[in-house]
Amino acid sequence: MIQHLRILFALASLLLIVQLFPSMAAADSRPTFSLEAIVKGARVQVEVTGHQLSDVYAYQFQLAYDEKRLRFVAAESPIKGFTVEPIVKEGSILFAHSKIGKAEGTDGKATLASITFEMKAGGSSEFTLHDIGLVDSELSMVELETNTVLRTVLPALFPDIAGHWAEASIQKAVELGFVTGYQDGTFRPERQVTRAEFSAMIVRALEWPAPIDSELPFTDRMSIPNWARSDIAAAVEAKLLKGYEDGTFRSEKLITRSEMAAIIVRAKGITPELGLKPVFDDTGDIPLWAQPYTAVAVQEGLVRGIGNNLFAPLRNATRAEAVHLIVSLKSMLNEA
Repeated sequence: MIQHLRILFALASLLLIVQLFPSMAAADSRPTFSLEAIVKGARVQVEVTGHQLSDVYAYQFQLAYDEKRLRFVAAESPIKGFTVEPIVKEGSILFAHSKIGKAEGTDGKATLASITFEMKAGGSSEFTLHDIGLVDSELSMVELETNTVLRTVLPALFPDIAGHWAEASIQKAVELGFVTGYQDGTFRPERQVTRAEFSAMIVRALEWPAPIDSELPFTDRMSIPNWARSDIAAAVEAKLLKGYEDGTFRSEKLITRSEMAAIIVRAKGITPELGLKPVFDDTGDIPLWAQPYTAVAVQEGLVRGIGNNLFAPLRNATRAEAVHLIVSLKSMLNEA
């Protein structure tokens, strides 16, 4: 607790504003706190509210959460002032906030913080608010060791993957953090994947850093979305994929199953033998350059056909297929 309080006092010193909270004489006038969880799709927002506050100028607290089911996204305070960058470690968040300059402390009831999480799994979950420190304008402080516990049941993660053949892989991918759902709480497993999206998925799953010089060489680099540029740069440097003969990358082009198989084999560090071919009835539809990669991907158990001894190499890959493939690859690499 002492170590955590240093953050609050450091903030106060820097801003020349913090003044401590006078001791509270009457037990019934001591502040109390409550937690509320608001679920919006795949996001969970936890609101921390103080009651019976008196001249609260700055404050800090810790919030414990279930990191197996939730991933911290962001935290903010609706109270005007300065928020210290939250410290997130092992399922606990240290949050500190202070007003700035000459301002009256907050009285009565107020929302102290809104903390946003992203769901990794549904089910019973618990939040615990503890180690609360309050500061006011008279340079007096109170430390409250009371625990406020909120138990809630999170909804099923992505109802549109229930019973899907890739359900387990999707849940694992979300847990690993390299793919997320949509704001409406769906995953959309059958939605098709672009070259930019697949590049981002595999680079983030394998935790490859962006190269120091991440300037992309493609003629259409200005059309590549900002969120994907560093991931594409990492994928290109690792020789997982490259541009087209005309110098373009075509980031929004939907990726095919044969392209995806080739990228996965390269990521596994395998160089296929020239002339190697898979045994599918539609092998002739697989581009010649991709046939050795597809054969290796099948041999390694990374990909499979779609039934009736067909591979459908030119069919655009779905989010479910992409995620399942990457999860399988990551599992193999971890076992190697």
